[in-house]
Amino acid sequence: MLFTGSRLYIADNSGGYLAQCVKVSSRPHFRWAQIGDIILVTMKKIKPNRRVKKGEIYRALLLNTRRPLRRTAENLQFHQNCAVVLKKDDLVPLASRLKSVAPFELRGRGFRRILTMSSFNV
Repeated sequence: MLFTGSRLYIADNSGGYLAQCVKVSSRPHFRWAQIGDIILVTMKKIKPNRRVKKGEIYRALLLNTRRPLRRTAENLQFHQNCAVVLKKDDLVPLASRLKSVAPFELRGRGFRRILTMSSFNV
């Protein structure tokens, strides 16, 4: 679970390093987000001369959470909270490569492109 105000890492090569959740936009009446939800983030730390800018608000797809994800016979848990930055117009990733693993739960939500960008799927 990820709440408003939580810090998370950026798992792609868009140039962001650390972001903060501003709002959970895919669940209108929920205070928390889980894997596969769209959130609004603001960049806190960035790498120099990249696409994203510090302090701007972007859409992001929540990729990994520290909270265990319940599957049929097992729990899937990651070491850190990660997100992928999306373009402002549509739900297409801003970057071309992922540095983190992508769970298969994204397939049912229509994010196959992010699954193909990842080098390893769980």
